[in-house]
Amino acid sequence: MATAASRETRVWEDLRKQARKHEGELDVKLAAYGKLCSSFDGGRGRGSGSTADQVTNKIAKQKAREIEALLQLLADINHDMSGVIAGVADSRSHTLARHRDILQDLTQEFRRLDLQLDAARERATLLAGAESLPLLGVQIHGQSAAGQLLRERATIGTSTHYVDDMLAQAQSVSRSLLEQRRMFSSVQDKLRMIGERFPAINGLLSAIRRRKSKDTLVLSGIIASCVVLTFVYLFLW
Repeated sequence: MATAASRETRVWEDLRKQARKHEGELDVKLAAYGKLCSSFDGGRGRGSGSTADQVTNKIAKQKAREIEALLQLLADINHDMSGVIAGVADSRSHTLARHRDILQDLTQEFRRLDLQLDAARERATLLAGAESLPLLGVQIHGQSAAGQLLRERATIGTSTHYVDDMLAQAQSVSRSLLEQRRMFSSVQDKLRMIGERFPAINGLLSAIRRRKSKDTLVLSGIIASCVVLTFVYLFLW
């Protein structure tokens, strides 16, 4: 038993070290991705067809794939950590909850930067089209059509982000309920094992159940007798 507990502790610590390592890597990569998004947005006057924008776009896609892979890996590690402490309520549960919160924050930050980069790409595309057609460009700038499109996209992005947050909260609540269910199932199994190991306790519980059944029968008989006597009194006297 001690050997199994020590092995479980080692597995937990290894998973926790991996989680901290990948969380640090994600912080660094997200910071670099944010700078890349800002540089793409800062070069909006060049147009989306410029060589610099094409290179930036290619690098951004590569970094986005790396971040998505790390987020998935961190989610798998959190799942493995949950499996190690399944049915056990101790300090490790709070540690796992903290790692899940960090994963959620990192995921939301990546989505925010991704939306920012998409908006910068669309803005560059609109400006490039306006430059190729001078008359159309005057119309767009005069009526602020580009601004309207960007505002609409920002509104849609905000709504999508809000829905994602709600879904993430619902998933967190669902996971919490599942963990509580596993914990209660474990408690029931332990009580059953105690009852099997100590027949005296099992016999005491059975006696209590029999006594409760007898009391229920007696009470039912008294109530039935009272009802019968009440009907007799009402209809015969």
